[in-house]
Amino acid sequence: MIEADLLRRFLFESAPLRGHWVRLSRAWIEAREHQHLPAPALALLGESLAAVALFSASLKFKGTLTLQLEGSSGPVSMLVAQATDERTLRGVAHVAEGATGGEAFAELVVGGRLVVSVEQGGGVTAWQGIVPLDGQSLAQCLERYFAVSEQLPTMIVLAANAEGAAGLLLQKLPTPESQGEGAAAAVQDVWEEATALLGTLGGDELLATEPAELLRRLFGSHDLRLFDGEPVRFACRCSRERVASMLRGLGAAEVDSIIAEQGAVTVTCEFCQRPYRFDGVDAQRLFAQGCRPARAVRL
Repeated sequence: MIEADLLRRFLFESAPLRGHWVRLSRAWIEAREHQHLPAPALALLGESLAAVALFSASLKFKGTLTLQLEGSSGPVSMLVAQATDERTLRGVAHVAEGATGGEAFAELVVGGRLVVSVEQGGGVTAWQGIVPLDGQSLAQCLERYFAVSEQLPTMIVLAANAEGAAGLLLQKLPTPESQGEGAAAAVQDVWEEATALLGTLGGDELLATEPAELLRRLFGSHDLRLFDGEPVRFACRCSRERVASMLRGLGAAEVDSIIAEQGAVTVTCEFCQRPYRFDGVDAQRLFAQGCRPARAVRL
């Protein structure tokens, strides 16, 4: 059985090239089981979850990394994929009601932008990078993000179907200036060869091949080191406390108005569809704590 729900790192022994491989199975199925999406949108969500898993390994952070597609006038009006430094994932996509479109990425997301952000908490300032959704694939947009925001030449291959999602990321790290122009040119040659080989990788092969065999097929002429895998799993971060914080942000008057009309406020997590119900008594306790209005939070 092929390795699944694992993230594995590899590097070239003779050049400053590094990469990550990921394949999701159970984590992917659990992340999408409550979402009813057309096949093209579902595949895009799977690719996004594989991508954010790769990002979580290639970017140094402690907290939550979010990849968000927003502002699209295409069928996929919004998509969010999140990963934590503990290798947990969740994601959600929205398809505009009555929307029709093809299967290609450029037809699913028309216009809009890709936002990559990190929230680390503990007083650490959140940061984000933004690039337009003008590539022919999600992978191309993400490659542009790394080129613009991280100044790292990067190539990414992503694939997803109903059973799994997978990704392979390759990056060229800076060559130390002390090694001279000759060394830099040699590294560039290796990079161009490696990216040309990676360009031959199809989605079906990426999904169906073990990482060691896949890397051997692609880069068999180079000495590579493949590290042990890290488990990746689906986990939602929603909680009653986070919902309470969101309701405080709405204010007592708004919450009381909803309760008067409906008898209770019920908030359903968009990622896992877990409902949280607050009645009149709960609301009184919520605002009797003397908490200041909180900013809106994503469950």
